[in-house]
Amino acid sequence: MNSPSLLNNPILQRELTSRLRSPKALIAMALVAIVSCTLVLMRWPREATIDLVSQGSIQVFRPVAYAIAIAIMMLTPAFPATAIVSERKKGTLVLMLNSPTPPWVIYIGKLLANVLLSVLLFSVSLPAIFACYAMGGISIAGNVLPLVLIFLGMAFQYSALGLWVSSRSQSIDASLRWTYGILLCLVVLSIGPTVLVGKLSGLKAWIAQAMTTLSPIPALQQITGAQGQSQAIGIGTGWIEFLIMCAVSTLGLALATVYKLHPTMMDRARDAGKVIDPKQSSWLRRLSYLVDPNRRKSGIPFWLNPVMVKEFRTRKFGRLHWLLRLVAGGAIVSILLTVVAATGTVNWGVDRIASSMVLMQIGFLLLLGPSLGANLIASEVESGGWQLMRASPISPWRILSGKLLSTFLTLLLLLMATLPGYVMMSYIQPAIGGQVSNVIISLLIATAMVTILSACVSAYSKTSAAATAASYAVLLFLFAGTLLIWLGRGNPFGPVFVERALLLNPAATALAEMKAPGFETFQLIPNGWYVGLSICAAGLVILILRIARLTRAE
Repeated sequence: MNSPSLLNNPILQRELTSRLRSPKALIAMALVAIVSCTLVLMRWPREATIDLVSQGSIQVFRPVAYAIAIAIMMLTPAFPATAIVSERKKGTLVLMLNSPTPPWVIYIGKLLANVLLSVLLFSVSLPAIFACYAMGGISIAGNVLPLVLIFLGMAFQYSALGLWVSSRSQSIDASLRWTYGILLCLVVLSIGPTVLVGKLSGLKAWIAQAMTTLSPIPALQQITGAQGQSQAIGIGTGWIEFLIMCAVSTLGLALATVYKLHPTMMDRARDAGKVIDPKQSSWLRRLSYLVDPNRRKSGIPFWLNPVMVKEFRTRKFGRLHWLLRLVAGGAIVSILLTVVAATGTVNWGVDRIASSMVLMQIGFLLLLGPSLGANLIASEVESGGWQLMRASPISPWRILSGKLLSTFLTLLLLLMATLPGYVMMSYIQPAIGGQVSNVIISLLIATAMVTILSACVSAYSKTSAAATAASYAVLLFLFAGTLLIWLGRGNPFGPVFVERALLLNPAATALAEMKAPGFETFQLIPNGWYVGLSICAAGLVILILRIARLTRAE
């Protein structure tokens, strides 16, 4: 049987039709169109003064470009990250792999369906982009066309990444968590080696520059005229290098995924367990049973919340070895940044290094927080465990407090792991001791916001996958969206509007306290704390009302 052509690909037609019929896709495209057009209309001249604002059109073009890029980062990986693992859970993947359709046709269908959906996503913003072109100051060949090619490369790369992770995941929420985690490394952490190496030459510098091409940030800065600060620390890659790396990485991920799409490769043997010979059971074995934690768990004390203990003992990131890995990773990175500041490897200063630590901590919170908080209630409702909790003698408030504490304490432990870095910075420059205390308070408020908002999304979701994707979208909109407004400060946003928008973001409060570049003029403390605590209180009230509704007898 001949293989189906590209246009007649049955997988492409099925995936694209089902996703275009989803209300979520239409809502996402409408939001992108509204945001991009609003950014342009706020700066559009009311009279025939286009020549006077031509120099400012690039300042409008910049936030529009970053807004669309953030939308692609948030929305593009979600569908492919669940494409293959959901087929496996429903049992339809085996049918497809044993059908006459070749594995590469299945992969191409799923990849192109998501890429075409991403193209529709950023195509609705083309009127706003060409409106910036009509103002003058930007060109088709130098700005508009490279921007469209960057968006297309991001769509291919992130779609291939999601499919690759989905082919190796066991659950939908784990696939989403790993996909967004790797995406964070590609976009942000890939720039780190170049920052540490700087403008040095040699093999290490070449490897660092090659890793930088994985991130779209230098390419976006080049075509939006904001590459001055990047070149100051040695990040000089352009959009052509980014497109080449997108093509190479997409091809590599595609080959690895197609190799995995084989009936024998998808088989996973079940653990048969250990076979114990009763004759080998001695008095020493019986005695070790009393103290071996792998054979007998200690009872839960009366002063501990049993729901919190249950969460720590059952979820993957609640185990001790995972917590130790997270704490060790955060501590090593924070101390490494402090050593960079102390040795003068990069001519930044303590304030800028502390700002980098703040961004690292917020990145960890946004990566781990939604995956933990989104599963608090939605996973129980999906698996049927919520019915058992309703029938138990545990009160609704005890159930809610136990679940919230299990997530908050995990994130708090990760947050406290970076304290050695702050202590060393306070020792290097004692004048910033008060600033460090205010930064820690802001990060504690950010931790509470991530926990409560993720739990609110989980309480109103029917599945853990939908809750995880929605939690990432809400938190990225809150934290990254306000920074997008900060990016357009002065044009088209005024200083008062920017400051009020930054009050919603505890990360911005911490950055303003450390006098990070671009935040020196903002005074967000203590108003930022009040706004953050108000958001936490409102979310907690909504969550209590929802839990009372879910635990009510039917």
